This record gives sequence, structure tokens and C-alpha cells, in this order.
Amino acid sequence: MSGTTRSGRPTTVTVSFIIWLIVVLANIISGIVVLVAGGGGAAAANAVGTGPVVAGAIISFIIAIVELIIVFKMRDGRNWARIVLLVLAILQVLNVGVGAASGSNAFGWIGGIAVIVATILMFVGGANAYFRRR
Repeated sequence: MSGTTRSGRPTTVTVSFIIWLIVVLANIISGIVVLVAGGGGAAAANAVGTGPVVAGAIISFIIAIVELIIVFKMRDGRNWARIVLLVLAILQVLNVGVGAASGSNAFGWIGGIAVIVATILMFVGGANAYFRRR
């Protein structure tokens, strides 16, 4: 996987980009599901109201949009974006670990593994040289 695409981008960076896109889109879908489900059903919505659920969903969407912008900047070879994604990956993996202790679902684990793979791919093959050139 140390090849290069026509754009001069290493294949590892392209694959990492695709994985990051899938993870961000999955987070968006998860936010939509939480918004539609009302954060745990009618009992939870009646207990605390729908305001916190809606606010949480809006914040999640804003974070996802910012993350999408960063993912595209990483694809374009911006090293700062690669570092930001590394920090986000660490935070997400820590979140999955905390969720595992409280009975997290399989999607959290799959997302965590995908983020680990995407992060590693940003640093192997010709990726380091690609980010140095930009």
C-alpha cells in the first residue's frame, strides 16, 4: 500500500481519508438516530425535556462538519490536520474504552478500530514525505 495516486497522494493517505469519511458519516447518522429517538425514549424526554437532546444533536452536527473539513485538509496534505485527527482519534478511542466499561455497543468498537487504522495509515508508507512536501 505504498503506492501513489495520480494526485501524488500516497494510497495510505487516500485509504485513511475514506475511512475517516465513513467514521464521520457514521457519527452523523448516530446523531440523527439519537435526535429522532429522543435520547432514550419518551420517559427520558419527559424527565429532562427535549432541549438537551436537541442541543446535543446540534453540537454533534457542528463537530461533524468541522471534522469533515479537517479530514479534507488532511487529504490535501496539511500536516496540522493530520495532527488534529490524531488527537481526535485518541479522544475517540478513550471514549470507546470508557464506553466499554459501561457496556458500549459493537458499533463503538468498530468505529474505534476504524479510527485506529485510519490514524496509522496517515503515518505509514509515503505519508510522512507527502505531509512534509505540503
